[in-house]
Amino acid sequence: MLGLRIDSGWIPATLAVVTCVAVVGLAAARIADRRRIRAVGAPCVGAAGGFALGFAVTWLLDRFTVFGVSLGMKVVWAAAAGTALVGALVATSIASSGVVRTIAAVMVPVGILSCAANINVVYGEYPTLGSALGVSAFSDLDVAALRPATMTVGQWRRMARDGGLPRVPGHGRVGSVDIPATASGFRAREAVVYLPPAALSDRPPRLPVMLMLSGQPGSPDRTFLAGGLSDVLDSYAAAHHGLAPIVISADQLGNPLHNTLCVDSAKYGNVETYLTRDVTDWAKSRLPVSHDARQWAIGGFSQGGTCTVQLGPSHPDLYGSMLTVGSELGPHNGSERSMIREFFDGDAAAYRRHVPIDIMRARSRSDQMLIMASGAMDAESIRNIGAIAPVAKSIGMDVTAFTVADTGHDWHAVRRAFEAGLGRLGARMGLADEAEGQIVPSPHIHMMAVTTDSHDMTYDMKGKH
Repeated sequence: MLGLRIDSGWIPATLAVVTCVAVVGLAAARIADRRRIRAVGAPCVGAAGGFALGFAVTWLLDRFTVFGVSLGMKVVWAAAAGTALVGALVATSIASSGVVRTIAAVMVPVGILSCAANINVVYGEYPTLGSALGVSAFSDLDVAALRPATMTVGQWRRMARDGGLPRVPGHGRVGSVDIPATASGFRAREAVVYLPPAALSDRPPRLPVMLMLSGQPGSPDRTFLAGGLSDVLDSYAAAHHGLAPIVISADQLGNPLHNTLCVDSAKYGNVETYLTRDVTDWAKSRLPVSHDARQWAIGGFSQGGTCTVQLGPSHPDLYGSMLTVGSELGPHNGSERSMIREFFDGDAAAYRRHVPIDIMRARSRSDQMLIMASGAMDAESIRNIGAIAPVAKSIGMDVTAFTVADTGHDWHAVRRAFEAGLGRLGARMGLADEAEGQIVPSPHIHMMAVTTDSHDMTYDMKGKH
């Protein structure tokens, strides 16, 4: 039951069909009972009122980025359609009597559930029933059984050309691990790790690593459940002799409701230290990974994407590459004044040291790579790319930016962006030839021009220029 898909398939479809049939059937019952067309007046008024309310509330939440990110018009329309059906059911229940009233009242929670499911289909946050209930889909990963690395990825590729590779499984392995917060003391939830086939061999190479961060609210398993990244990584490994990055989806929140800003603070704990020291030290001591920063990357979605463009430029000794989807302009949890007070002990300069544009401007040069992506319907994130990418390019970063067609601020954009960006990351990490390191435009991927022509601008952390 916990594995049932609720972001696609028969469950959301059935809820929608049942709700629509109930609305139409109840309206027909009112007409038959009262023998006049005016009997459908209440359901129509309820539907119109529900649509207007749902559209207005969701649009305002999106327009003023109440949650710190753009919801996207797909979510707005999905919410409006759902609340229209719920409004029709509520109005029918109020204006009717007997069996019609009872059925309409019983169907109201079904309509609400259908509305929520439809929004989830658009956003893709909860792919399974278990994920919606907060139950992890992954069992513990036994990293103690892994063999130590014996060669570089370059040597592995040469062995592949010579036909001398050790046996590797057909798929990678995903599981949960507890990463001790030795240096930070941060109370993190279990991380989820993907090990490519090469890591599972008897003679694994020193593999590249990608640290992935979910959005907020969220959890480490969202990267693989909602983003479906294990399938993408397995496909990449199948085409590259079992090679792919080891992906560590670590917890930067501690609690789904906590936006930690990925900083060390008295409010939520030493998150930056946890990610940059505890997670890094654990991976280097327990997994067959490279210690070369060029073979390490950090990436994330939404709040996790914002953390990426904070931590990446701040720690070039750790991360050679970055991949963001739906990034904000900087840390965002309340007003700038409240963030400075609650997270930085009133030190405005300390706060600015965690704003990506300011971090980059403080550096003279960088040889890192930055890939920035956004859903084509996520106007806020596209504007943020337009502000950050030119600054990154101006200090020498290798910058690529693109949008993903027919997506907004959602996990569907993450999956397609990761698919498109993995080849470029893999080539930089030495997993493939440089010729594979270009992102090719397609009907789904639309490239954005990035130049160093940027102007000084004022902005707040909601992304308003």
